[in-house]
Order: sequence, then structure tokens, then C-alpha cells
Amino acid sequence: MMHRLFSALAFLGLCCFLQPSTTKAYPQSYADIVEKVMPSVVNISIESAGERVKIDDTGSTPSYATYAVELVGAGSIIDPSGIIATNKHVINNAYSITVTLQDGSAFPAQLLGKGVGNDLAMLKIDAGRPLPPVKVGNSDELRVGDHVLAIGNPLGLGGSVSAGIVSALHRRLRSGILMQNSLGEFIQTDAAINHGNSGGPLFNMQGEVIGVDNQIYSDVSGGGNIGLGFAIPSNDVKLILEQILQYGKPRLGWLGVRLQTITPRMAAAIGNKVKSGAIISAVIPGSPAAQAGLRIGEIIDGFDDERVTDSRTLDRAAAVSIGKPMQLRVWSNGQTRTVPVAVKEFPQETWTSYKNEKVSELVFKKISDAGFEAADLNDELRARFQLDAKTTGPVVTVVADNTAASGANLRPGDVILKVQMDDVSSRADLARRLKEVSDRGQRDVLLFVGGANEARWLTVPLRL
Repeated sequence: MMHRLFSALAFLGLCCFLQPSTTKAYPQSYADIVEKVMPSVVNISIESAGERVKIDDTGSTPSYATYAVELVGAGSIIDPSGIIATNKHVINNAYSITVTLQDGSAFPAQLLGKGVGNDLAMLKIDAGRPLPPVKVGNSDELRVGDHVLAIGNPLGLGGSVSAGIVSALHRRLRSGILMQNSLGEFIQTDAAINHGNSGGPLFNMQGEVIGVDNQIYSDVSGGGNIGLGFAIPSNDVKLILEQILQYGKPRLGWLGVRLQTITPRMAAAIGNKVKSGAIISAVIPGSPAAQAGLRIGEIIDGFDDERVTDSRTLDRAAAVSIGKPMQLRVWSNGQTRTVPVAVKEFPQETWTSYKNEKVSELVFKKISDAGFEAADLNDELRARFQLDAKTTGPVVTVVADNTAASGANLRPGDVILKVQMDDVSSRADLARRLKEVSDRGQRDVLLFVGGANEARWLTVPLRL
């Protein structure tokens, strides 16, 4: 009996040792946080047009169609007037953008602007009422291991929430958010992020946005989440968007050097005892760095009262220092000197603004423009699509992926029986009827199809 009592007391003592009173309790549920922030998250759907895609090259002249596809993403309300932040790649090449709020109401969105060299965009909707903006947190306060929530529109399943932790900070996945002016570092998280989460917010446990979900790494092309998701830090997003709202574009400082974080082996090879800093790999002609006399191979290990621990440190400090002199500590050939450099505004365009709500329409002039080809039925086509002798009308022979026709679920083997409510009997009849509908200015045409697949009605766009 005494032995069992001693064991129980020992176990309780061990539990107390493993769970000191200062440890924060793991949340039993994220429901309160989600309920608080969800109204500020939006789902975005776009219809996008791009390059020409080949349909059929069996004839003497290949047929081409316009790339046209429906895509999804997410965004955050950043102003009660209906201004929304998202990723540029979510809305690129869009000819139609629709924003859906969490109450299910949907509104056409106007593109206000998108980045050049950065993956951010701003949209505007008119909901007829003030909208609840997100609260933006300080991404510099994040620590590896912090709990985070991702909310987005994965695969069109709007309002989806996933939980995880901050897996790493300061990830460098590609060149910086601006060429030669690097804010381009990412928060890594294992919260499930999939196609459609792009542009959506990453929240901390206070319900503050600390990142904008941007991309994933997968072990297969086009694959989904494997626990490697990346978000743009909120401080970088806040810096850029605040400047856009104030100046109409980002105004970021620029030194005109490309830097690499120096490694211990690099430092040892050239006798640098500090063993930290950033080594210059390029100096842009005419830049502030060039005017100050900085040279390739020199090491910047500090500025003002700050130490340079890696290449990002100086880039980020310069980004917010337009018009201010920076005192750089530069090491070269065993000697350290102080070099004053006047930070100038980054000279290249970083933002494209849009003021016109109308997007120029792309009108389909022939059948293949919509992404399919049709032919009059003959014995060979009847055999290929297993059509009986009683079936008449033009048969769809090929449908190109990511076109208006594929998006409308038109399939090879479909026999087009009606355009609008009128019967069609041949390919020439089909082409004539499609042209008539398009010439009337209609965006979509109603088709009734049968044949190799089930009989059904569908709409195919005639203009984008």
C-alpha cells in the first residue's frame, strides 16, 4: 500500500516538473479565434485568359485557342471601404474577378494594382456597407514553434481553416520581393496550405495577421500540401501596402548592391576574423553604393549601431531609409573603414495601378477560339465515338485543356444538337449559329449536346 502511494506521489511530482505553472496551456479549440477573424477573410474566384494553346495539328494549318481557366484564391479585407489584399499570381491575367464574403454574398472586384517584382495585389469591392478589416500583427515577434492558423479557399472550398506552427523564419526561396532590394523572405509553416490558399491570411493566436500565404513546396509537380507552406511576413506586406495607399506605389530605399551572407569558410579563406556580415557580389553602376566607392568582394559587417548578421539585415534597413545616410562598416584586406552611403529610392517600377474598371474583351471569331473542334459525322467518327447510324449533327472531335470549352465541360464525342433552342445539323450550321449569337453581344451560348456522353445543357463563353 505504501509502495503504491509513494509511486503515485512520485508520478504527480514528475508531472509537476514537466508542466511548470508558467507554461501556457495548449488551446483546446481555435473556435473563438476563427469566429473573430473569419468575417475579414474573403474567397476569390477569377476567370483568366492567357497564351494561345494548340488544339489540333492534324490538318495543314494547326488550330489554336485562348487559354481560359477558372482559378481560386483568398484575400484579407484591409480597409472598411472594401480594399482587399491578395497575391498577384491569384489575379494575374484575370478578365473577371469575383470576391465572396463569408456570409455568402458575392461582388465583382476591381483590380486597383499589382506588384512588379513582388507577389502582392490590391482589389476593391463595393459591398454597400463597411467591412471588418483584419488586425495586422508584428511578424518580427514570431518565434519558431508559435501556433498559427491559415484560412483560405483551398480547391474552392471557401472558409477552410488549418492549424500548425511556425516551422522556420527568414526562408529565402527566390530573389527578393524587389530586385536588388530584398524584402523577399518567408515564414515557413506546416499548417495545411493548398492551391486556393494563396493570398489568404496566416493568423497568430491573438487573431492578428502575421503573414500572407504565398506558396507551397511539393515533391511532385502540381502536388498538394506536404507540410511545407510559405507566407510573406506581415511587416513586409504592411510596409508595401501602406506606401501604396499613401503614395500610389511602394517607395523603398535602395543601395544598389547585391549581397551574399558570408559563411565561416568564406571568412576563414580571406582572413576575416569577424566571420559574419554580407559580402558584395555586385555593385550597380550609378547606384548609391557605386558613388560611395563600394567594391565587389568587400564585406559589410555593420551599419550605424547595428550589426549585419546576414544579407537580409542591410537590405531591409535600406528599404525603410530613403533619403537617410547610412554609415556602413566595411572590411577589406584586413582593414575596416566607415563608408557613408545616401539611400535613394529604388529606381525601377514596382507597382502597376489600374483605374479603368473595364477590361478589353476578347471575342471568339471561330469555333476553335473557344477551345474545341467539331466535324460532320462520317463512318470513321461514328466508329471512334461509338455512335449509331441514327445520330446526326456535328460531333466534338477534340477539346483543349484550360480553355472555355473544357471549363464548360464539353467533351470529345459530344454531338451538338441545339444552339440556344435551334436545331443544328452540320459543322457549318454550328459555326453560323455561334457567330449570330456572338454578333448580338452575348457572352455565353447555350448548347444541348448528346451522343457518346449523357445528354445535357451547358454554356460556352463566346467572349472573355
